[in-house]
Amino acid sequence: MGSYFLAEWKKTRKTQLLLIGIAFLIFSSFIGLGIYFASREVLVDGTQSLVLWGQLTFYNSTLLYPPMLAIITGLLIMPEFERKTLDMLKVNQVSMGKLYFGKLLCSFIIILPVQLILFLIFIIATKVDGITLDLSLQTYFKWLFLAVLASFPIITLQSYVTVKTRNFSKSVGLATIGSMFNFVLIFINEDLTKFFPYSQPMIALRSRSLADMSLNDMIIFLAVNIFYSFVFYKFTVGALEKR
Repeated sequence: MGSYFLAEWKKTRKTQLLLIGIAFLIFSSFIGLGIYFASREVLVDGTQSLVLWGQLTFYNSTLLYPPMLAIITGLLIMPEFERKTLDMLKVNQVSMGKLYFGKLLCSFIIILPVQLILFLIFIIATKVDGITLDLSLQTYFKWLFLAVLASFPIITLQSYVTVKTRNFSKSVGLATIGSMFNFVLIFINEDLTKFFPYSQPMIALRSRSLADMSLNDMIIFLAVNIFYSFVFYKFTVGALEKR
């Protein structure tokens, strides 16, 4: 398994993917910070850091994060079709499951620093505003870690779409539609977002509730994410083997 990951990591355009993730994060952070500081005067003391966290993560997790994941996923998978190397790999009896798992690990390593930069922006903003954290650092780190886990249902779903269509634009378009539908679900019935794959990063980051998950919510969250990740992982591997 390690050799598959190293092979995928070597051919991954790491700098390009990381810069894409950072660009999306900076854009969403600019929106969130702008809204926060514009309404700063009406905020109640003792809630500022939570409101800041909510504004900083909401637009990123609901509207921009899924398309960003779709772009990263497409750039990891599409080269296999453009170079027409998939057939050669099959002839050499390369495991499609291990190959795809290597790509998933690459995406994890790309996404992790983006989430850490989000946390850094949050901490810098609290220092600039002169406010203290309403929750412990461990809580925010837990939310960031859960957001990384919540990325995998979207990544595996987008992987399946990319492999089936071999079309980068369609994959990104679906993610964009999914993120917009997530935004609509918030206003229709927010409870439905618990079961919608494109809503999982928002739930993980607690962008709406601004409070830690209850035990029941955590169980639902983990079950939904494991289910989608497993199902679309299997679908993607199956689609790769048929190509």
